[in-house]
Amino acid sequence: MPADRVSGVILAGGKSLRMGRDKALLEIHGQSMIVRTASELSAVTDEIVISANDPARYQALGFPVIPDMYSGQGPLAGLHAAMARTTRALVLLLACDLPRINSRHLLSLIDRSQGFDAVVPRSSDGLAHPLCALYRRSCFTFVDAALARQMNKMTSLLGNPSLKVRWLSPEDGCFADGDLINLNSPSDLDDYIASIR
Repeated sequence: MPADRVSGVILAGGKSLRMGRDKALLEIHGQSMIVRTASELSAVTDEIVISANDPARYQALGFPVIPDMYSGQGPLAGLHAAMARTTRALVLLLACDLPRINSRHLLSLIDRSQGFDAVVPRSSDGLAHPLCALYRRSCFTFVDAALARQMNKMTSLLGNPSLKVRWLSPEDGCFADGDLINLNSPSDLDDYIASIR
């Protein structure tokens, strides 16, 4: 899949309430989470945007910062704004707090997208990870309709019978459970740092 058919979106609009500070700007090994995520995305696309409603916070990073068109409706609104902005066929949507996601994982999503509206990993317990997933821009109308009805759960979108979703389990060899961890709290951060020492 040519890189110019993919748009990368980093979700950085959350309030980070449990962490107590901006998760996107957390530094691990001297690099902020958002910069690390952008670096992994840059291996698969040359179009990277940050989804956030406070452009000034991330402006110095050098990437366009796009606000939601549907305010207060969470990550689905971030996906919507990114789809409205891009002309590219595929959108990689990544939360800013996924420390183990790398370009190999992103390529596995892209490589498995043919014929599907979304490609979403699931951990072995069946939990979906829609904020580390690929979405085809052709499902924009479904995203827009869901937000207009204030149905803003990512899982509700993925449950739409009109969408063809490819689920990736650990048995597919693309993601292990540990690859999909995110850092929501100080204890999550401490556990992750301990695991990489």
